[in-house]
Amino acid sequence: MKKSIFLFFCIFSAFFLQIFAQIPSGYYNNVNGKKGKELQKTLYQIIKNHRSVSYTPEVWFYYQYTDVKPSGKIWDIYSDIPNGEPDYEFIYRINQCVSTSSNEGICYQREHTFCQSWFGGSDLSPTPFTDFFHLYPVDGSINNKRSNNPYGIAVAPIDHTFSNGSKIGMNSYPDAPKVKCFEPIDDFKGDIARSFFYMATRYMFEDTHFQAQSPMTFKSQLQPWAVQMFLEWHQLDPVSQKEKDRNNAIYAVQKNRNPFIDHPEWVYNIWGSDSIHPVQIASENPPEIPKIKWFSLTDNRTIKITFTQSMKKWTTENPLNYYVNPEIAVTSLNYSNDTLEIHLGGLFSQNVTYPLTIKHLLANNMAFLKDTTITFFYPFKVEQKPLIAWTFDNLQNTTTPQKADYHLLDTVSEAILYYEGTFMSSIWLSNELNVYTGTDLGDPRTKPFAGKAIAFVNKTAEGKKVVFKFPTKGYFNLALRLAVQRTGTGFDKHEWEWSLDGENYTLIENTATCPLTTGSFVLTNLDLRTIDELDDREEVFLRMAFFGATGTTGNNRLDNITLFGVSLIESNIKIEKKSHNGFKITPNPNQGKFQIIFDTDYFNNIDFDIYNFVGQKIKSGNTNHSYIDISDQPNGLYFCKIMNECLKIVKTQ
Repeated sequence: MKKSIFLFFCIFSAFFLQIFAQIPSGYYNNVNGKKGKELQKTLYQIIKNHRSVSYTPEVWFYYQYTDVKPSGKIWDIYSDIPNGEPDYEFIYRINQCVSTSSNEGICYQREHTFCQSWFGGSDLSPTPFTDFFHLYPVDGSINNKRSNNPYGIAVAPIDHTFSNGSKIGMNSYPDAPKVKCFEPIDDFKGDIARSFFYMATRYMFEDTHFQAQSPMTFKSQLQPWAVQMFLEWHQLDPVSQKEKDRNNAIYAVQKNRNPFIDHPEWVYNIWGSDSIHPVQIASENPPEIPKIKWFSLTDNRTIKITFTQSMKKWTTENPLNYYVNPEIAVTSLNYSNDTLEIHLGGLFSQNVTYPLTIKHLLANNMAFLKDTTITFFYPFKVEQKPLIAWTFDNLQNTTTPQKADYHLLDTVSEAILYYEGTFMSSIWLSNELNVYTGTDLGDPRTKPFAGKAIAFVNKTAEGKKVVFKFPTKGYFNLALRLAVQRTGTGFDKHEWEWSLDGENYTLIENTATCPLTTGSFVLTNLDLRTIDELDDREEVFLRMAFFGATGTTGNNRLDNITLFGVSLIESNIKIEKKSHNGFKITPNPNQGKFQIIFDTDYFNNIDFDIYNFVGQKIKSGNTNHSYIDISDQPNGLYFCKIMNECLKIVKTQ
């Protein structure tokens, strides 16, 4: 697209420029020193394995991000008139259509600039059929008339001249076949040329099913005359801001890029006169991968999530990026002030743990959040009841470990918070501990009382740890709830570990209990239900580490630290939970490889079935303690059925 419309675009594109900014650092590191065909092969390695989306509904859906003008109308390269007024414009979604029309301006369709018949249709995987880099929304009538004609320079006899000056006529480009061709206006010739250079690179080793020869291609590669014409078009119509924004939007959808938009000069290093000269770029470190910092079910239909990186708003608010199950849907999403609110609707069951799968979220630094699954319990308050709490009512000093001051269960050992070296806690200095006014938020007692709060202070305490020791005898399905207040320069990350002996600790994944909210207390939960080893114990340990304070007075204030659980005696689940005939999954959580341990005095080989969280059987077999492998499955919650029993499996990264 010509630079002549650059000023026009900039005036209206502030919103888009905030969303789409830059090439991911380090993305092209491997091309340094490459040239010609070697450069093209290296680029193939970088952009292959892109995420394929569905033709319906995803292509239609994503056009609102990839091909919408600043005015909100569809950007149709076959009918648009840059720096002018087109005869018509299309409204996203309202004017989309599948059937063709004989007249212009009726509706827009999905146009494969690299024709379907040339690449073999829709059955390939990954399929060019839904690759956005050559798939544009265009007027349905023009799309139909263009058909599978090549691009070229159209001369008499002219079959059609369209409203913006595009036309169909006999191809007059030197050495091109004398057949009908479609000629776009000059302002979009470079866009199409770079789409074809992308296709020749992305599918150079995946074109077995491509047509052996079309009027302008040999499988995925361009015929010599087409190379020359597209080199001219590439120079005639340089990369525009519109293309850069589209490139970044497509990257957010299918996780690869068009190198010839990012680096237009590489076209000449592969197909032009510079193909004898290797490219030179500075090596960069890849961007930091975002992670989930904290999440919580804040009411029975709302989940709040914060991330370690600022996120692209439109990717976090895309409902296609979330899944619970067929009965429960995401009804709305709102990302604001670095916090995501997910509102759920549907048919919930009481006392059930639900997995929420999250995919394809992109941070502002152009790194993707790894696809992950978090779990939440519905409803939180119905199943679990408070067992032990540190309310710090009368806290005067922090010179000694703090005993829990609320007990529901008959304790067989004391519940104590350590921060002076005991049980592998850190030694906190006097200027790293403080006492502040507390809160009644989250107080488990019938008469809540604000009292005091303990505070962990100062950036000198970076990475220091405290240890909670407490009994869980008679209880399972545990959770720890905290009232947390963070100052602006206080710790912004918590890391949790568990232990049975106070010496050997295991990291708990996806447990970020430090909200980004500052200035007031917020309730947050540490979900321990998947860690069966903590259930029904005389003594267990949780170790909490603090990270990210930036000031000497920055702090986290903690109050009403409450352990919740379900009684084994009162629960109808106790038989399933505690009998298991000695069956046990180990390790659990795991990365997809685990054993089923059982008493060989009673069992020899046993049959098993593995189900995912939507009830689909993913694996069956017979084991005698050999390892079972589900590492090819996504992270999340699974179930192992043995005889008439069911064991939970938690697969993590």
